Amino acid sequence: MKKSFKQRYHLLIIVLFAIIVLESILLLVSLASARNLAGLVSDMQSIIIIFVFAIFVCLIVMYNYIPFRMHKALKEVRDKIGEISQGNYYLDFDASLYDQDKDIQELIHALQKMLAIIIRFDTAKADKIFEHHQRINQLISMLKQAILITSINGDVIYCNDVFRRAYPSISEMSNLNELIFKDDFNRNLFDTILAALRYGNNLSEIVVRDPVGNRALNIEGTIIRNRKGVGTGAVFVLDKVLEQTKDQSNLR
Repeated sequence: MKKSFKQRYHLLIIVLFAIIVLESILLLVSLASARNLAGLVSDMQSIIIIFVFAIFVCLIVMYNYIPFRMHKALKEVRDKIGEISQGNYYLDFDASLYDQDKDIQELIHALQKMLAIIIRFDTAKADKIFEHHQRINQLISMLKQAILITSINGDVIYCNDVFRRAYPSISEMSNLNELIFKDDFNRNLFDTILAALRYGNNLSEIVVRDPVGNRALNIEGTIIRNRKGVGTGAVFVLDKVLEQTKDQSNLR
């Protein structure tokens, strides 16, 4: 079994205590077996010098080695936690970096277990989000009205089949600000949508009429806001697009 930092520290304390006890025993033996004062002084000086050096070495090890090992091991753990905080859950743990200490091994195993739980939770959450997304898409695709979902800067996030058939040139890769229209009807229609996005206004029964033909389109729009109340996008419902917008080939 690998030793923990605490066990190593206790071992060094025991070694230091054993050195002190051995020094004391040798000093007592020297006193008991001394034949003359000069020989006693010489023996005691030798014993004290040797054991002072041994105690000094032991203290140096205690002062530097254990903190160094702790700092090195905890730095590795701290770096891993930093990567996790940045969203990287698929980490490669090198077991050779932690096989020297039992406590760090247990910490790494706990960290790996936590990551496994996070990954499993994220996978379940992603599956649930995808499932809800599919439900919403299917619900929107069943509507007879044209549905347009955009970000607050005009990027098209989603449009249903009714909208795609009426405006085949607009897709999820389009931005409404970049579209160019030939006729006033479509220009007024999307200018109204862009104005709602720009000023964060909801649209309720806004009717856009063709000044030349007999086309008229009703727009309902709702701005989507985050928890801070800042607009992040919008959902627009265009009523009777197919019936009232026969020719949409004027989009560039």
